[in-house]
Amino acid sequence: MRKSFKKLLAGIFKNFNKKKNDINKSVLSANDGTKSCHINSSATLTIENAPCDMSYQTRIEKMLNDYIDKPEKLFEYIKGSGTKVFLNKYASKILAKINEQEGLIYPKKGLKALYLNLIFNKKLSFRTDEMFVLSSFNVNLVAMSYQFYNWYACKMKLNGYNFEAQEQFKSVFEICETDKINDLSFEEIINLKNAIRRDIEAIDFVKQLVIKKSTAKKNLEKIKMGQTVKI
Repeated sequence: MRKSFKKLLAGIFKNFNKKKNDINKSVLSANDGTKSCHINSSATLTIENAPCDMSYQTRIEKMLNDYIDKPEKLFEYIKGSGTKVFLNKYASKILAKINEQEGLIYPKKGLKALYLNLIFNKKLSFRTDEMFVLSSFNVNLVAMSYQFYNWYACKMKLNGYNFEAQEQFKSVFEICETDKINDLSFEEIINLKNAIRRDIEAIDFVKQLVIKKSTAKKNLEKIKMGQTVKI
Protein backbone atom coordinates (compact mmCIF):
# COMPACT_ATOMS: atom_id res chain seq x y z
CA MET A 1 0.00 0.00 0.00
CA ARG A 2 2.90 2.38 0.78
CA LYS A 3 4.28 1.82 -2.73
CA SER A 4 0.85 2.52 -4.21
CA PHE A 5 0.60 5.75 -2.23
CA LYS A 6 4.04 6.89 -3.40
CA LYS A 7 3.08 6.02 -6.96
CA LEU A 8 -0.09 8.08 -6.55
CA LEU A 9 1.75 11.15 -5.26
CA ALA A 10 4.30 10.91 -8.07
CA GLY A 11 1.46 10.72 -10.57
CA ILE A 12 -0.34 13.68 -9.00
CA PHE A 13 2.64 16.01 -9.25
CA LYS A 14 3.60 14.80 -12.73
CA ASN A 15 0.07 15.48 -13.93
CA PHE A 16 0.03 18.77 -11.98
CA ASN A 17 3.01 20.09 -13.95
CA LYS A 18 1.59 18.80 -17.22
CA LYS A 19 -1.71 20.60 -16.63
CA LYS A 20 0.13 23.85 -15.94
CA ASN A 21 2.02 23.59 -19.23
CA ASP A 22 -1.11 22.72 -21.19
CA ILE A 23 -3.02 25.86 -20.22
CA ASN A 24 -3.18 28.28 -23.17
CA LYS A 25 -4.65 31.79 -23.21
CA SER A 26 -6.81 31.12 -20.19
CA VAL A 27 -6.65 31.71 -16.47
CA LEU A 28 -7.31 29.00 -13.88
CA SER A 29 -7.62 29.70 -10.17
CA ALA A 30 -7.33 27.22 -7.31
CA ASN A 31 -6.80 27.35 -3.56
CA ASP A 32 -4.82 24.78 -1.58
CA GLY A 33 -5.61 26.19 1.85
CA THR A 34 -2.51 28.37 2.24
CA LYS A 35 -2.02 29.83 -1.24
CA SER A 36 -4.21 31.06 -4.07
CA CYS A 37 -2.66 30.07 -7.40
CA HIS A 38 -3.65 31.88 -10.61
CA ILE A 39 -2.14 30.57 -13.83
CA ASN A 40 -2.23 31.72 -17.43
CA SER A 41 -0.15 30.89 -20.48
CA SER A 42 2.71 33.19 -19.57
CA ALA A 43 2.82 33.59 -15.80
CA THR A 44 1.92 32.15 -12.42
CA LEU A 45 0.75 34.43 -9.60
CA THR A 46 0.72 32.98 -6.10
CA ILE A 47 -1.01 34.88 -3.29
CA GLU A 48 -0.22 33.87 0.28
CA ASN A 49 -3.32 33.55 2.44
CA ALA A 50 -3.37 34.01 6.20
CA PRO A 51 -1.77 31.03 7.95
CA CYS A 52 -4.17 28.51 9.44
CA ASP A 53 -4.77 28.93 13.17
CA MET A 54 -3.65 25.59 14.62
CA SER A 55 -4.96 26.38 18.12
CA TYR A 56 -8.06 24.39 17.22
CA GLN A 57 -5.95 21.26 17.71
CA THR A 58 -5.51 22.21 21.37
CA ARG A 59 -9.28 22.59 21.74
CA ILE A 60 -9.87 19.22 20.09
CA GLU A 61 -7.33 17.55 22.36
CA LYS A 62 -8.97 19.01 25.47
CA MET A 63 -12.43 17.81 24.42
CA LEU A 64 -11.15 14.35 23.61
CA ASN A 65 -9.36 14.14 26.95
CA ASP A 66 -12.58 15.18 28.71
CA TYR A 67 -15.03 13.00 26.79
CA ILE A 68 -13.30 10.20 24.89
CA ASP A 69 -14.20 7.70 27.63
CA LYS A 70 -17.79 8.97 27.49
CA PRO A 71 -18.71 8.79 23.80
CA GLU A 72 -22.34 9.70 24.53
CA LYS A 73 -21.15 13.07 25.87
CA LEU A 74 -18.94 13.56 22.82
CA PHE A 75 -21.89 12.94 20.50
CA GLU A 76 -24.03 15.31 22.55
CA TYR A 77 -21.46 18.00 21.83
CA ILE A 78 -21.49 17.07 18.12
CA LYS A 79 -25.29 17.30 17.98
CA GLY A 80 -25.22 20.58 19.87
CA SER A 81 -22.93 21.96 17.17
CA GLY A 82 -25.54 21.30 14.49
CA THR A 83 -24.40 17.94 13.13
CA LYS A 84 -26.96 15.16 13.08
CA VAL A 85 -26.11 11.83 14.71
CA PHE A 86 -28.09 8.77 13.63
CA LEU A 87 -28.16 5.44 15.45
CA ASN A 88 -29.31 2.46 13.40
CA LYS A 89 -28.48 -1.17 14.14
CA TYR A 90 -28.23 -1.80 10.39
CA ALA A 91 -25.91 1.16 9.81
CA SER A 92 -23.07 -0.88 8.29
CA LYS A 93 -25.32 -2.57 5.72
CA ILE A 94 -27.08 0.68 4.85
CA LEU A 95 -23.81 2.56 4.31
CA ALA A 96 -22.17 -0.28 2.39
CA LYS A 97 -24.68 0.34 -0.42
CA ILE A 98 -22.96 3.66 -1.15
CA ASN A 99 -19.42 2.56 -0.26
CA GLU A 100 -19.38 4.32 3.12
CA GLN A 101 -18.53 3.10 6.61
CA GLU A 102 -19.92 3.82 10.06
CA GLY A 103 -18.90 7.08 11.63
CA LEU A 104 -18.41 10.47 10.03
CA ILE A 105 -20.09 10.93 6.65
CA TYR A 106 -18.89 14.03 4.81
CA PRO A 107 -21.31 16.31 2.90
CA LYS A 108 -22.76 14.55 -0.13
CA LYS A 109 -24.33 15.52 -3.43
CA GLY A 110 -26.37 13.62 -6.00
CA LEU A 111 -27.75 10.11 -5.62
CA LYS A 112 -25.71 9.29 -2.52
CA ALA A 113 -27.18 12.33 -0.79
CA LEU A 114 -30.69 11.36 -1.90
CA TYR A 115 -30.19 7.84 -0.53
CA LEU A 116 -29.02 9.16 2.85
CA ASN A 117 -31.81 11.72 3.02
CA LEU A 118 -34.53 9.18 2.28
CA ILE A 119 -33.33 6.81 4.99
CA PHE A 120 -32.17 9.16 7.73
CA ASN A 121 -33.63 12.63 7.13
CA LYS A 122 -36.91 11.36 5.64
CA LYS A 123 -36.89 13.94 2.86
CA LEU A 124 -36.17 14.38 -0.84
CA SER A 125 -32.95 16.26 -1.42
CA PHE A 126 -29.77 15.78 -3.44
CA ARG A 127 -27.55 17.40 -0.82
CA THR A 128 -26.60 16.48 2.73
CA ASP A 129 -24.51 18.14 5.39
CA GLU A 130 -21.93 16.18 7.36
CA MET A 131 -23.43 13.57 9.71
CA PHE A 132 -22.53 10.66 11.94
CA VAL A 133 -24.17 7.30 11.29
CA LEU A 134 -23.53 4.57 13.86
CA SER A 135 -24.93 1.23 14.94
CA SER A 136 -24.16 2.07 18.61
CA PHE A 137 -22.11 4.36 20.82
CA ASN A 138 -19.72 1.50 21.52
CA VAL A 139 -16.97 2.99 19.36
CA ASN A 140 -13.24 2.40 18.91
CA LEU A 141 -11.64 5.27 20.84
CA VAL A 142 -8.69 5.76 18.48
CA ALA A 143 -10.92 5.70 15.40
CA MET A 144 -13.36 8.07 17.10
CA SER A 145 -10.52 10.51 17.91
CA TYR A 146 -9.52 10.50 14.24
CA GLN A 147 -13.09 11.10 13.08
CA PHE A 148 -13.78 13.75 15.70
CA TYR A 149 -10.68 15.64 14.59
CA ASN A 150 -11.83 15.52 10.96
CA TRP A 151 -15.36 16.53 11.94
CA TYR A 152 -14.11 19.56 13.87
CA ALA A 153 -11.84 20.63 11.00
CA CYS A 154 -14.71 20.11 8.55
CA LYS A 155 -16.98 22.34 10.66
CA MET A 156 -14.26 25.00 10.50
CA LYS A 157 -14.58 24.75 6.71
CA LEU A 158 -10.89 24.04 6.19
CA ASN A 159 -9.91 23.21 2.62
CA GLY A 160 -9.88 19.52 1.79
CA TYR A 161 -13.24 18.62 3.30
CA ASN A 162 -15.51 19.71 0.47
CA PHE A 163 -17.53 17.12 -1.44
CA GLU A 164 -15.29 17.00 -4.51
CA ALA A 165 -12.06 16.65 -2.53
CA GLN A 166 -13.38 13.88 -0.33
CA GLU A 167 -14.85 11.92 -3.24
CA GLN A 168 -11.50 12.06 -5.03
CA PHE A 169 -9.72 11.07 -1.84
CA LYS A 170 -12.00 8.05 -1.35
CA SER A 171 -11.01 6.74 -4.77
CA VAL A 172 -7.32 7.50 -4.22
CA PHE A 173 -6.07 3.92 -4.70
CA GLU A 174 -8.44 3.26 -7.58
CA ILE A 175 -6.95 6.31 -9.31
CA CYS A 176 -3.46 5.06 -8.52
CA GLU A 177 -4.07 1.78 -10.31
CA THR A 178 -5.64 3.22 -13.46
CA ASP A 179 -5.09 5.98 -15.99
CA LYS A 180 -7.83 8.11 -14.41
CA ILE A 181 -5.27 10.40 -12.85
CA ASN A 182 -4.46 11.72 -16.33
CA ASP A 183 -8.02 13.01 -16.57
CA LEU A 184 -7.85 15.07 -13.38
CA SER A 185 -8.05 18.82 -13.86
CA PHE A 186 -5.73 21.27 -12.14
CA GLU A 187 -8.44 22.12 -9.60
CA GLU A 188 -9.15 18.44 -8.92
CA ILE A 189 -5.47 17.84 -8.22
CA ILE A 190 -5.46 20.74 -5.74
CA ASN A 191 -8.58 19.29 -4.08
CA LEU A 192 -6.94 15.88 -3.79
CA LYS A 193 -3.75 17.41 -2.43
CA ASN A 194 -5.76 19.25 0.25
CA ALA A 195 -7.66 16.12 1.26
CA ILE A 196 -4.43 14.10 1.57
CA ARG A 197 -2.84 16.84 3.66
CA ARG A 198 -5.84 16.99 6.02
CA ASP A 199 -5.81 13.24 6.46
CA ILE A 200 -2.11 13.28 7.33
CA GLU A 201 -2.78 16.05 9.87
CA ALA A 202 -5.53 13.97 11.49
CA ILE A 203 -3.37 10.85 11.65
CA ASP A 204 -0.45 12.78 13.17
CA PHE A 205 -2.76 14.37 15.73
CA VAL A 206 -4.17 11.03 16.85
CA LYS A 207 -0.70 9.47 16.92
CA GLN A 208 0.56 12.21 19.27
CA LEU A 209 -2.58 11.93 21.39
CA VAL A 210 -2.08 8.19 21.84
CA ILE A 211 1.60 8.69 22.71
CA LYS A 212 0.72 11.30 25.34
CA LYS A 213 -1.94 9.08 26.91
CA SER A 214 0.39 6.08 26.90
CA THR A 215 3.20 8.11 28.50
CA ALA A 216 0.83 9.54 31.12
CA LYS A 217 -0.44 6.07 32.00
CA LYS A 218 3.09 4.67 32.36
CA ASN A 219 4.13 7.62 34.52
CA LEU A 220 1.10 7.16 36.76
CA GLU A 221 2.03 3.51 37.24
CA LYS A 222 5.60 4.52 38.13
CA ILE A 223 4.36 7.07 40.67
CA LYS A 224 2.15 4.45 42.30
CA MET A 225 5.20 2.19 42.58
CA GLY A 226 7.25 5.01 44.13
CA GLN A 227 9.50 5.44 41.11
CA THR A 228 10.90 8.75 39.84
CA VAL A 229 9.18 10.28 36.81
CA LYS A 230 10.93 12.70 34.45
CA ILE A 231 9.03 15.90 33.78
